[in-house]
Amino acid sequence: MTHFPPNYTDSYFNFLVSKGIKTSTLKQYSSDLNKFFFWMNNYKGTIEFNTFMALNDRDFEIFIGYISEKGYSDATFRRILSVLNQFLKHFNINSDVLLAKPKERPLRSLNKNDFISDDEMDILLKSMSKLGTSEARNYLIERNLAIVCLVRYYGLTPNDIASITMNGVNLAQKTIAINSNGTSLKIKLQDEHIQYIRTYRRSIDKSIRPRFRSKDPLFVAFFNLTFSFRFDYAAGIPQPLSVRAIQEMIKDEVKFAGLRKISAKHLRNSCILNFLSYGYSINKVITYFRLSDPFSINRYQKYLKSIES
Repeated sequence: MTHFPPNYTDSYFNFLVSKGIKTSTLKQYSSDLNKFFFWMNNYKGTIEFNTFMALNDRDFEIFIGYISEKGYSDATFRRILSVLNQFLKHFNINSDVLLAKPKERPLRSLNKNDFISDDEMDILLKSMSKLGTSEARNYLIERNLAIVCLVRYYGLTPNDIASITMNGVNLAQKTIAINSNGTSLKIKLQDEHIQYIRTYRRSIDKSIRPRFRSKDPLFVAFFNLTFSFRFDYAAGIPQPLSVRAIQEMIKDEVKFAGLRKISAKHLRNSCILNFLSYGYSINKVITYFRLSDPFSINRYQKYLKSIES
């Protein structure tokens, strides 16, 4: 029975783990590579290492044709090829086809609906600052404001936010250091935004409050029924707020504010656009936002040019 993925992928995934790549990202990479190995098993009749190392650009062209017929979105199509290309590089295999093909299927053009406008952001922040009918939500106002500001004004993803630990937080210097998927980032927060974090942290009972200079998560899961933050007694640390909980909170606050459907992606898109409008270099923007596909920045440049002309 063929085993997916094959054992020779272990060295690659061990390398990714050593770089700090998250478990969720590793699972996505494994899923994408399995699509390739499933094709290879059908096309070559085997996924043995010698056969893999003998693959050439003609073989990769056939694989690209195979996934093109699957009806994947442009973003998924590009991601699968990007993941495969990085995997091949681990074995010193370079494919011009895999580098060139994504350019033939560019991501769709961005439009104003892909961003949150300044007016919408003002409405959202004012709404989030007001008390509502949910006691649990009212208890988390400062936490939620801090999270939304980290996405909109600093370009952090829900994954980034969920991964922040207290050894990277310096409230005195107003900085947060993040290590996400093997890349490090340090941001300096505005006074208002760091105050949200101070107030939120003080709202947590001292016995389970995230400790400075520790691996405790900055953002802690909350149990709505008891109005209490959760603690993982087995691990001896507060229970981290999940990525899904962050995403759902943003959607709930947007709905509460009476706005159109807006997600963390819209907030981050606006931050990327701001960086470009401020004149930061393309390389700096790609590095800061940790964009895996350099070609994706072209969409933001084109949209910025369209609204400036």
